[in-house]
Parts: sequence; C-alpha cells; structure tokens
Amino acid sequence: MLLLIVLLVVFFSVLCGIFFYCQALVTGFGCKRWTLAGMFFGPLIWPMFLMKKRMQLNYLFGFDQLIIRA
Repeated sequence: MLLLIVLLVVFFSVLCGIFFYCQALVTGFGCKRWTLAGMFFGPLIWPMFLMKKRMQLNYLFGFDQLIIRA
C-alpha cells in the first residue's frame, strides 16, 4: 500500500513537471526552472506562473494596452 502511494506521488510529480515544461515552452519562459518548480511544488505553482506571464505581458505592451486573445 505504501509503495502504491509513493508511486502515485512520483507519477503526479512527473506529470506536473511535464505540464509546466510545456507551458513554459509555449510562453517562452525558462523551461528548466518551471519544470523543476512544477515537480517539487505541483499545482501550487500555477498562480505564480500566471502572474509571471501577466507581468511579462505588461512589460512588453505596457499597462495601458488592451490585450485580447482571439
């Protein structure tokens, strides 16, 4: 039973790492940094990832621009 729980935790950790790797690749962030963060902290990193993405957009386009994703 304990082995099953450990395997599930490891699988979930790798799955979160792959997810954040793909998201970092799409948005142009550092892949290694976000992959490791996703593997260690899991879905708790998602709000920080979104905030980093929003800050990057504000830096590129400014606060006064309207950004609409179509």
